[in-house]
Amino acid sequence: MTVTLTRNRVFISFTPFLELKTLILFLFLFIFSSIVTQPIYAAPENSTLENITSTTDENQYLTSKKHNITIGILSQTPRDSIKNTPWQFSFDRLNTQSKYHFTPLFLNSEELADALMNDELDFVICDAINYLMLEKQYGLLSLLTRTEQYSDHYVTSEGLSVHTLSTNPDITRLQDLKDKNIGVIDDKSSVSWLFLEKFLFNHGLIAGTNIKISPIHDINEAFSLLQSNTYDVIISKSGILAKHLSQDEINALRLINPRRGWQAPFLHSSVLIPEWPLSKAWFIDNKLASQVVSLLLNQHNNESNNSHSYFSPQYYWDIAQNYNALNELFFFSNNIEDATDVEQSSISQKIQYWVSFIIICFLVIILILYLRSSRDLNNKLTLSKESLEQEIKERQHAQEQALTHQAELAHVARLSTMGEMASGLAHELNQPLSAIHTYVQGCIRRINMGNTDLDAIVNALKLTAQQADRAGGIIRRLRSFVRKGESHKTYSEINQIVHEVTGFLETQLKNKQVELKLELEEELPPVLVDIIQIEQVLINLLKNGIESMSNIDKPVIIVSTRRSSHKMIKLCVIDSGHGISEDKLKRIFNPFFTTKTSGMGMGLSISSSIIEAHDGKLYAENNTEQGARFCLTLPITEEQLGNNKNE
Repeated sequence: MTVTLTRNRVFISFTPFLELKTLILFLFLFIFSSIVTQPIYAAPENSTLENITSTTDENQYLTSKKHNITIGILSQTPRDSIKNTPWQFSFDRLNTQSKYHFTPLFLNSEELADALMNDELDFVICDAINYLMLEKQYGLLSLLTRTEQYSDHYVTSEGLSVHTLSTNPDITRLQDLKDKNIGVIDDKSSVSWLFLEKFLFNHGLIAGTNIKISPIHDINEAFSLLQSNTYDVIISKSGILAKHLSQDEINALRLINPRRGWQAPFLHSSVLIPEWPLSKAWFIDNKLASQVVSLLLNQHNNESNNSHSYFSPQYYWDIAQNYNALNELFFFSNNIEDATDVEQSSISQKIQYWVSFIIICFLVIILILYLRSSRDLNNKLTLSKESLEQEIKERQHAQEQALTHQAELAHVARLSTMGEMASGLAHELNQPLSAIHTYVQGCIRRINMGNTDLDAIVNALKLTAQQADRAGGIIRRLRSFVRKGESHKTYSEINQIVHEVTGFLETQLKNKQVELKLELEEELPPVLVDIIQIEQVLINLLKNGIESMSNIDKPVIIVSTRRSSHKMIKLCVIDSGHGISEDKLKRIFNPFFTTKTSGMGMGLSISSSIIEAHDGKLYAENNTEQGARFCLTLPITEEQLGNNKNE
């Protein structure tokens, strides 16, 4: 056995001698099992429409069935009418054809099989699993697949969703459903009970043995039945609950074994299988079948449909799906077991004993070889563990050093920025200091002249205090910006940061005669950021934008904020300069790359690192007409998302 050490992984392999022994054993077992389990019978071929070629028989059928065509629909809860059911829309379309009248007949699985045996049904609508069994027995042929509209999607697959209360700690996986009460929603959602049984059986759950299943006919009672502990979980067709439950009730539920696939726009707990097929009986001719297909395929093209956040209240139809994968998934194991039973009946008891003896001998040999190599394996694993621990410590130390160097570079960049803005800050401080001097001199003059108007003197002193606070605020803001310390994140308003930075650069904007426009979306949720670092990034982007418009008439710079998605806030700085060439645009965030004659090439690199440390992204692109834009995204925390939902 060998142990290979890579970065964060250990690969273990047996010695060539052990691998050879194992390969010989499994090769022998594979050959023997192939011989033993080979089927000795072939399944009968299905009857199809192509076996009927007599035009006379077709005409006789059309004459006898001229006015009434019966369509059997699988249903666990048979009903007498299609009114107020999702099937009504399809039958209204079918009955626009004047030659035939299409009548629905709701039957359970046993009644459906009996009707097909007696050739009493012309067409059949049932779930995909029942269709596969009925196809083999009665020669059904799939024409269309039921399609349900969910929001802007037409879904041709169905799944099952298992929900429990989010406060229930006893059920976190499907195996926890043993000895639990399960409610199954069967309110016009056409739950495939055979699919449900297969799904539960694959997780060791058998109705009547280790679980108790009861149907729920009123979906609006599902949540209250969960809260009252009548059921531990409820199972429904995926996507159905969003139509009937409120948002608060949906938030109070937890999906067990959540999955997401490209076939469906909603989460589900089971694998996805094709939706219900519409199939024709073996004696239906192609002409009638073509008319049915034509009427149903044009449904969602000719009717006006409204977009919903859940399933629409009627069914549509699409091209028939391929059921080969479903056949292998649910029936392949059964076929193998049947074939094995038939073949084993022809093998003598003596041969079985010898086979068992040989298998046991090989297993004993493998066990001996494994025990002999286990000591070396343990020693090598111990050495590998020590080596990995040492490598992890070195990587952690290197990462800490990199973070320290990044903080130092950011501090140097802030000092450099303050040096470049020194003249502007001096002018900004000069205004409150001059005002203070004027107010104090005025008070002294009044006192020397004997003017003791206390109200005037107090008012002047108040104005003096305001100007002193203004100057102090400028100094505090400057000290905070250039301070050196650890990153400290707080929940902050992104628009407030924009106002602070633009006020900081007000003098520089006036000197460069740059017009500043703020397009800030209101009521944005707070973001968890280091305010000083985000201010540093925004100042760097604004300064770059101002410098890019040095030779532009009527320069304009726009700062915009908006919510770009459910979990992200986007901030953009847009200038009206000359833009960035394509070759420079690809390298603009690389360290030491700069387009300025006196630049260090670290500003945008540091800014990009800061935004990435906040789990965001900083990118640049050219505007359609003129100039460039630099945009950054910042995530909204899960806590803020939860607060927004509660509000």
